[in-house]
Amino acid sequence: MKTIGTTLQTRVGAGVVLLACALLIATVASCAPAASPTPVPPAPTSAAPKATPAPAASAPTAAPAAPATPVAKAAPAPAAKGPSPELTQLIEAAKKEGKASIKLHSGVEAQPIREGIKRKFGIDLEIDASPSDSYPAAVAKAIAEYKAGTQPSYDLLPLSDSTAAQSINAAIVEKVNWAPLLIEGTPREVIQFDGYAISPYTGHIGMVYNPKVIPAAEAPKSFGDLTDPKWRGKIAAYNYATNYVNIAFVRGTDKTLADLRAFMKNNPVLEVYARGQTRFMANEYPILLTGSAIYGDVKQKGLPVEWVSPDFSWFSIHTMHVMKGSKQPNAAKLIALFLASPDGHKIYNGSGRGSMFYPGNIEFDIHQQDAKLGLKQFNPQTWPGAMEFLLSDKGKQLEDEVGRILRGG
Repeated sequence: MKTIGTTLQTRVGAGVVLLACALLIATVASCAPAASPTPVPPAPTSAAPKATPAPAASAPTAAPAAPATPVAKAAPAPAAKGPSPELTQLIEAAKKEGKASIKLHSGVEAQPIREGIKRKFGIDLEIDASPSDSYPAAVAKAIAEYKAGTQPSYDLLPLSDSTAAQSINAAIVEKVNWAPLLIEGTPREVIQFDGYAISPYTGHIGMVYNPKVIPAAEAPKSFGDLTDPKWRGKIAAYNYATNYVNIAFVRGTDKTLADLRAFMKNNPVLEVYARGQTRFMANEYPILLTGSAIYGDVKQKGLPVEWVSPDFSWFSIHTMHVMKGSKQPNAAKLIALFLASPDGHKIYNGSGRGSMFYPGNIEFDIHQQDAKLGLKQFNPQTWPGAMEFLLSDKGKQLEDEVGRILRGG
């Protein structure tokens, strides 16, 4: 029986080809004097992971080779105009359920979603929404509920990349045939993990700094730069061990663990994303390891902020998942479809987020900046061996070691 690591590995070739082609299109187009190009992100994943333990993999001690850049191909067309019979049927089923319990990304409110769905489909769904602050914690809770045989706390759960893969591997989320359900104008690339997920936005993971405190020429450009004693007491950072494991996979484990120990000697304050943003905006810390959604939100508020992708350009695909055994699965599906649609994209833009699946937003700007710097493009779904390692015993052991270092061990 295939594990998620093995299954993902079998489709890496096609995924990397499409991803690299997309980046080539955007980079070449940016050199022309014409209007701003439209980025084309990786195509939907095509392998269905199964709920079996991942095999062990050796922890990399040096950075693996980056995917090759082949000849570009055209992007898939967006969803057809007008609701399909399948979508019409789903709307009626969601109307009967009348409500859904979901988690939403910070800065995204339920009321605009409810109003948007009412305008679009003529139904008024009651949306009981709670903010999402930690993907790993949410997955751990959902897995515990599933093992205990209790109903999931939420009908719809937001995750990304490795946490999305963990949820699929644990068999706690539903596979959905999203293609005939897509709302008019929705690009088909939003379908991820062979239908186990749909993406409302994409993001980058990196660093922001206050240019009024730190000149651009002096700003850290790599994770290793953050070990410089001059940054002691000036850094806030995400507290998610999985993020540092991803960094270690690309940079090399030994090098990254050594740098992480040196980094911790600079006494960084470790926070969830939202709390880190609050402290950065309060001018407590001029450097923050964070996600691009935070960068976009701070920038929208008119505060001084600049983005840096340390060492490599790491983009993340954020996804929504319908939970297995949920009370209101049809309402959950309709909400997820709306969030991935053009109207949903506008709501996410209002929170400082963007999507590489749509043109003209902050995610494209970051990609352009990183491409000009010649940075490698990394995503766990499409980088050879990444997801297999992250879900392996070796990956979990590394995550435990990273956790000990972050706790001061």
